[in-house]
Amino acid sequence: MDVAFVELTCQNNRVLDVVEKLIPDQRLMSIQFIAGPAHLLLTIAAAEHSLSTFLLTTIGSLDGVLHYSVRSVTSQILDAGRWHFHALPAAKLRSLSQLHKQAFNAGEGAAVKMDTANQALMRELSADGRASLRELAAVAGISPVAAARRVTRLVGGKYITVRCDVARRGSGRSYSAILWGSIPPDRVPTLGEGLPARVPALRLMSSVTGANNIHMVVWLNNPMDLLHVERQLLQSVDGLAIEDRRIVLRTFKYNGVRLNDDGTFGQIVPMAY
Repeated sequence: MDVAFVELTCQNNRVLDVVEKLIPDQRLMSIQFIAGPAHLLLTIAAAEHSLSTFLLTTIGSLDGVLHYSVRSVTSQILDAGRWHFHALPAAKLRSLSQLHKQAFNAGEGAAVKMDTANQALMRELSADGRASLRELAAVAGISPVAAARRVTRLVGGKYITVRCDVARRGSGRSYSAILWGSIPPDRVPTLGEGLPARVPALRLMSSVTGANNIHMVVWLNNPMDLLHVERQLLQSVDGLAIEDRRIVLRTFKYNGVRLNDDGTFGQIVPMAY
């Protein structure tokens, strides 16, 4: 799987046209309108090493696109699935954490072949995380017992991450910012240790290719909070230099779902696993 962040520069009067053409693409996890030299930030998950095809064929033939730049993800330091609002009581949080550990441990280390049945299971779960084993079995053409066994292996092998997303408006974290920074490569493996507790706004951190080797996503109550979060990051990570940042002005597609104007989930576009 090729995972990458792609910045698109478009003709000013064609940005929405480009968005509408890209939303149905199953390789696109997210499409965001950002403040900066580029107009759009795309998050790509291209199966079977097909990132080059996406760039050459899809982006390359898209009217209205003037330029693109690519940062390939080389490792996931902090996964967004581990971030939460701290809205649940401690007892409920411990209970959910234990359930997740049980599911993960049951399938940990199991070899997974991404055959058509597993692809069908992942597509269905990406559309409805509450789907029953009977429903999953029917979609994949297997028995419920086989579906349960396969889902356990997919969770244990980290092919599936279980998470609950909420509409952002009114949540106290209505804004996002993208940060790019640099740090010596030998520091990357231990970067995430204890970082969420020290920088609560930090939702995602990845190592990437390019002039800046760290990509970060923070959730904010207000764009003016960004400077404070940057100071927290610099105080918490020795050797980190933050060299660029973007405020996200609007999110059109998020984790395979087209968002409505108010930020609630609309049309689901299952990912192409």
